[in-house]
Amino acid sequence: MQQESPLSGDVRLAFLKDFANQLNTREIDLPPFPDAYARILAALDDPELSMDQLAKVITGAPELCVRILLMANSALMNRSGVEVTDLNVAVARLGAAAIRNAAVSLATRELFETSPDSPWYHQLDAIHTAAITTAAVAYAMAARAGLARARDNAMLSGLLHNVGNLYILSKAEAYPQLANREAMENWGPGIGRAIIENWGFPEEIAEAVEYQDVREACQPGPADLRDLLVVSKRLAELRLRQPGDDADFLAEWAQAPAFRKLEVSPLNAELVLEEIAEDVESFLGAIR
Repeated sequence: MQQESPLSGDVRLAFLKDFANQLNTREIDLPPFPDAYARILAALDDPELSMDQLAKVITGAPELCVRILLMANSALMNRSGVEVTDLNVAVARLGAAAIRNAAVSLATRELFETSPDSPWYHQLDAIHTAAITTAAVAYAMAARAGLARARDNAMLSGLLHNVGNLYILSKAEAYPQLANREAMENWGPGIGRAIIENWGFPEEIAEAVEYQDVREACQPGPADLRDLLVVSKRLAELRLRQPGDDADFLAEWAQAPAFRKLEVSPLNAELVLEEIAEDVESFLGAIR
């Protein structure tokens, strides 16, 4: 684990000026999506493209083909239990939104892959684990809350919720003081929003990512994507905690509107996780 150190004013200013300049030129200093995934995302934006044509484009990314078949056969997405072995059938079963999410998951992992010898390897791995766990919980929580139409965006917001932290770590060689919890908690969500907008994802997802740590960032009315991400992030953290970790961190969220809307509290959080455990495990088994 990296030692945390105070951030000097000079480091803060240099980093933020660098990032602001990239935003102004709309050239975020991140690797572009791998070509195969970029072609798939472009195809998904083509309203004239049939599912059969989409399946042909997807064959250019063999790992995604495998992932799609695994997802199509997961208990979460295959309630009938009839095995799917044909990619065209799997694509039709999952639909464009789920395929986009699978492509984003694989592409972001590939973008930020690093050698096990890297000083940032364990942090990157933990960020990725948190992303897919939050995505799985968000997908299951949307179904639990009767928000079936929000499931795919909930999944995508979970996958992208800590992309700002990935950006910060990508700059760690130039700014080693940034590779700590303080920088990620303070700057990660805002940077994440900017990156998500730069990549062209929906504003609703960008907003959810920006406000993921704001207890009172709640819109009037029924539960929405912001609420799902706020709650799902904490449930994922609860699921991922290690023996000896502080288990009382949820107490500070007890009165948060999002938790009330989704009927989750520090008292029943473990039970909620048990309730959705099968769906979460199924999702993780397909998307890891």
